[in-house]
Amino acid sequence: MFRICKIGLTLHLLLFLSGCWDEKTIQDFHYITAIGIDFKDGEYIVYTQLVDFAAVAKTEAKPTQAPPVYVGKQKGRSISIAINKLMRNTQQSLYLGHVSTFVISENVLNRQKAEIVDYIYRNQLLRYSANIFGTKSSMEQIFSINGFFNLSPLYTTLYFPDDVYRIRSFIQPITVQRYYSDQREKASTTILPSISWNDKIWKEKDKNRKSLYMDGAFVIHYKVSQPWFPEKELSGLRWLTKRTNKTPVNITMNKQDIYASFSHPDHKVKPVLKDGKYKFDIQINVSGKILGLDTQIDIDKIKRKFESQIKKEILSTFQTGLQKNSDPLNLGRILYIKETKYWQKNHMNEPKDYLDKDSIHDINVKVHILNTGGLEDKPLE
Repeated sequence: MFRICKIGLTLHLLLFLSGCWDEKTIQDFHYITAIGIDFKDGEYIVYTQLVDFAAVAKTEAKPTQAPPVYVGKQKGRSISIAINKLMRNTQQSLYLGHVSTFVISENVLNRQKAEIVDYIYRNQLLRYSANIFGTKSSMEQIFSINGFFNLSPLYTTLYFPDDVYRIRSFIQPITVQRYYSDQREKASTTILPSISWNDKIWKEKDKNRKSLYMDGAFVIHYKVSQPWFPEKELSGLRWLTKRTNKTPVNITMNKQDIYASFSHPDHKVKPVLKDGKYKFDIQINVSGKILGLDTQIDIDKIKRKFESQIKKEILSTFQTGLQKNSDPLNLGRILYIKETKYWQKNHMNEPKDYLDKDSIHDINVKVHILNTGGLEDKPLE
């Protein structure tokens, strides 16, 4: 009798064991790796990129053909509705936990709405560390481009912008977290990199090869203005960016080109009160190496020329921003932090409230040449 009770109790306990009846394997899902969001005719248009993870793992042998890339597209009055429509038309379950990049169109930015960030923060599967870009180009084209050597799209600038930025620092990539935190500060400017593509640079056999690149940035000032700047107009921004790792500068002296690479600029911006209004003193201290030099010129003259070029770039970026009611150098944030009472007293709301053509009082640039690239000990003397 005791044995029967014991067996009955054991069988009863087995009913509470979970088992593996709902086990899922990697093949049971479609993995969305990037989401693009556009807006047109009163509806959001959501694009998604699906990547075959079986083609992602690196092996010793290079793939002989490019892996397939699937781009989904659906519309809806909200982002959630569009995503749900995509899920209704997929062949297997869609999984959002591997989304690494978001791309926002210019149309969405012009709406000045927070729905995109709100959707990301409400969805527990989406990560705040994902990259975020703006774009003026076609989402379908951007999401259809594979990596070089038949690698998947995961090996492109869309997913690894920091790799390109480390060797050529112009416009710093940002994450969703940085994008959201910057926009919460009234005095802060958000630099949202824009991504595009071209087929003019690389060729694969006899065919033009499409490639992705950062072509500029949207300069957003607390939902007041969000003009787009091409990369050239933001050349002065790199000298006020701490993460600038390697950035090229080219000058011309005696009809000869001199090419150098600079890194890790040390910058200080100080508001100074002049005639009842704050202006800015900018100090830049940067070191670099000369990588291209075809003539013998005094090193001090070269340094002065580079200093003049850097100062010119900073002024040019500031003046272009002024024309677009924008603050790409983020001077307003510094003024707000260091002179909060002045900011509040004068009701500063947008760049034109605290910037004018005379707002930059002084720019002092000091260049140090660490290496001339010459074979001799003192090739420039």
